[in-house]
This record gives sequence, structure tokens and C-alpha cells, in this order.
Amino acid sequence: MKVLFLNPPFHPRFSRESRSPAVAKSDTLYYPKWLSYAAGVALQNGHDVDLVDAPAWEVNTQYVIDRIAQKGIQAVVCDTSTPSIVNDLRVVQTIRRQYPKMPVCMVGRHVSVLAEETLKSAPSLDYVAVREYEYTVRDWLAALASGASMEAVDGLVWRNRQGEIVRNQKRAAIENLDELPFVTEVYKRYLRVEDYFYGHSLHPLVVFDTSRGCPFQCSFCVYPQTFSGHIMRYRSVANVADEFDFVARELPQVRTVMLEDDTFIINRHRTLELANELIRRGNRIPFDSNCRADIGGDVELLKTLHQAGARLFCVGFESGDDAVLKHMKKSLKLSKADVFVDACKQAGIMVHGCFMVGNLNETHETMEETLALAKRLNPDTAQFFPIMVYPGTAAYDEAKQKGYIASENYSNWLTEEGLHNSVVNLPGVTHQELVEFCDRARREFYLRPRYLLYKLGQSFTDFGEFKRNLKGFAKLSRYLLRGSFPKPEART
Repeated sequence: MKVLFLNPPFHPRFSRESRSPAVAKSDTLYYPKWLSYAAGVALQNGHDVDLVDAPAWEVNTQYVIDRIAQKGIQAVVCDTSTPSIVNDLRVVQTIRRQYPKMPVCMVGRHVSVLAEETLKSAPSLDYVAVREYEYTVRDWLAALASGASMEAVDGLVWRNRQGEIVRNQKRAAIENLDELPFVTEVYKRYLRVEDYFYGHSLHPLVVFDTSRGCPFQCSFCVYPQTFSGHIMRYRSVANVADEFDFVARELPQVRTVMLEDDTFIINRHRTLELANELIRRGNRIPFDSNCRADIGGDVELLKTLHQAGARLFCVGFESGDDAVLKHMKKSLKLSKADVFVDACKQAGIMVHGCFMVGNLNETHETMEETLALAKRLNPDTAQFFPIMVYPGTAAYDEAKQKGYIASENYSNWLTEEGLHNSVVNLPGVTHQELVEFCDRARREFYLRPRYLLYKLGQSFTDFGEFKRNLKGFAKLSRYLLRGSFPKPEART
């Protein structure tokens, strides 16, 4: 089959694969990682693959229509997200209007949770692949190519010839992750690595996983609850190290690897084994990763990781109030946050802090405690998000049950420019106040004299960090001044 894997047109630089999909104020743009893994599996199975990342390329739906004709595409796999679902279904409708017989399969976290709802609302869509979809798409393509029944495709929800929506047997999660291709091979073949930027990482970067799943039960966290599950699965140490070698050899312009595991350090023995293998191979590519603050203050472990290439940990501190953390099932004691950050500094590893307000027992006072925590920890960079509760998460279910969700129109979950919005109204705190607090917190954190002097010194001593700081601040400064909502007189 000639198959197009499509990250569909929407706002320029819209990150569907972010845990909170939006246009980022720091110019951060996520890779279409899951879509690329599925494209790689299709390649392994002999399909003629094309991959379009429309938000990165800043192309419109007409470009996609023309490319389908130019490439002779026979099937489309289309990514989506909760805030973009209305737009994405319009894109599918436009494709089907132009190519009425084109089979389209939609993938992503939103449709994994709301497959039947999505199909009922979209007559032009006939297929949805649920949760991790690489092998579901593989089998869907095989059935299309052979004319076989879709009933045997595990993980598929689909519309049969009678118009009935059928949910097939659940697909088991992939156990042997080494079976999957290197996603960086797909990036090299179809994408421009220079297009992608993380505000906390050296540019350019690539992104891949060393594991899937997360054992923690944070009520707001969307990937484990809707997509990859809570059971840990690991790539072998040799397989991960081989991908580092591939990046060094085939993508020499890359300055950072971002390990996008939900939580990188779960199994300490395995983490140490990977670090030692990277050291043995002489790895020279710095890597960043998602991490938790409650791994403690094991400075020796962190020093070994730093020697292996660990440059920065992206850490969800979330709140400065222990009661708020307990309510969201974060299982993090704030007393451990300072210990962890101090240990990282001793080991030479930077920290990017993630802070979120609007959790369901939040108050104005606890929000101020969160800002105070961010200033006290003083990470290298920080992000402040208003809570976005996504279908399929415990936080969404609780917010809906309590009547806290202001709008079920998913388009309202972004501002007009595609920036983060919130639709959660708490007792005493409105959704707009949450967004405006994050705007103020961002200004107060980044414009402190202490922080500006630190960044100035960092930029003078490291040219790579200087380029990162310049690129990130140039974009962020616009929003530091005016916030998320333009003044009425500025609207056009």
C-alpha cells in the first residue's frame, strides 16, 4: 500500500504529541514521534510510506490533497489530539470529499478514549486505532491490501458496510520494544531535525523512548491513562545504545537526545547499566530525560549518568502544596524536591521544572505557594501550565462529575492563537484566572535579576547554551509582555 502518515494542518508549530497539546510560548515543537514509529513499522512490512508534518512545515490542507495525488496515496493514517479534534476531522472530511474511497484511520490519545463518539460525529471517518497503534495500523494496512475482513485487526474500532460501529478485540501492549525500528531512522528519511526545538534542550535535537509505561497514578497525566499504560516495558540496553550510535553517525548535526520516556529512572539497576554502556561506547551526545524528584539525592548515580551524557532532567514538581499533590495522586513530598535539585546541581545536571495550577483542590493561596516553590528551586528553565483535564484521565472524570468543566467544545481548550487554555472553573478560581496566573508566574520567574544574571553567565561560558537561550527567550519574551490573551484592540 502507498500510505500517508499525516500530522494534519492546524496552527503553525502546534505540538499534538505534547502532554498538553498547544502552540508553545517558547517555540517548542514536538516531533510526531508515535506517528513516526508507526511509519517505521509500515516500512518494515513493505509498504510505500510518506510522512507529512504539516504544523512543522506550515503547509495547509490543499498541500496535503495535492501530495496525495502526486504520491498516488491509497490510505491515510491521521494523528489527532483533544484540542485539535474538531479541526482534524475537518481535514479528514476534506480528504474524503476529494477522494471518496480513501480509507482513513485516525490515531492518538483522544480517539483512543472516545473512538465511538468520534466515529458517530464524523461520517467521513471509518477507522480508529486505539492506544499504541503501530501494530494495529500494520494489520489494518495488510487487511486493506488483501481485501481481508477488518474483524481480525486487534485494537481497531471501525464502521462496517451496514454503518454499524464495531469494536474489535483489545490489542496487547508491545512487550518486545526491540522489535520496533529506530524512530530516528524515520526522522532522517522524512523530516528536518532542524524544525524541532525544545526550550530546555540544545538545538537541533532528536527524541526517542527507552521504555514505555509508567507505574505512577497521577490523576492528570494523560499518556499512561489513555495510551501506554502503567506496566513498564523496556528496550534492551544494547538496543538503546545502538540508537545513540545511529544518531551520532547518521545525524551528526544533532546536539541533544531527548529521552521521552514517561519517567526515565524507574529501574535504577537498568538505568545504571545503560549509563555504563554509554560510557563504555564513548557516547558524546548529551541527553535530556523526563524524571521524578522523588528518586532522592543519590549523587553518585547522578554523576554516573552525567558522565554518560545526562545534561538535564525535565521534572514535574507540579504544585507547592502537599495537599494538592496528594489529591492529584502525585505521591511526591515537597521535602524531597530540594534534595533532588541540590543533588542534580552537585552532579552537574540541570533541571527543567514543570509547574501546574488548577488542580481540583487548588486555591489562590496554593497557586502562590507553587510560584514560591519555583523561585526557591530555581531550575534552569520552568514552565507554568493551567490544568488541562483530558478525556480518559481521572482528573477529567472528577472535574466533570463536580461540574468544573466550563466547555465541552474541544476547540475552546486553546486560545485563538493555539496557546494553552483551560476550561476548568474551580470554586473561587476561574479558568481565565488560571491562565492569567501562569502568565504572571512566567514573568516573575524569568525576569528576576538573579535568574537573568545566571542566564547571562551561562550564555557567556557555553555557545550552545547561548544559542538555546537566545532562541527560547526571543520567542518567550513576546508572551512575557502581553500574556496569553491579546488586548481587544490588538485583535484583527
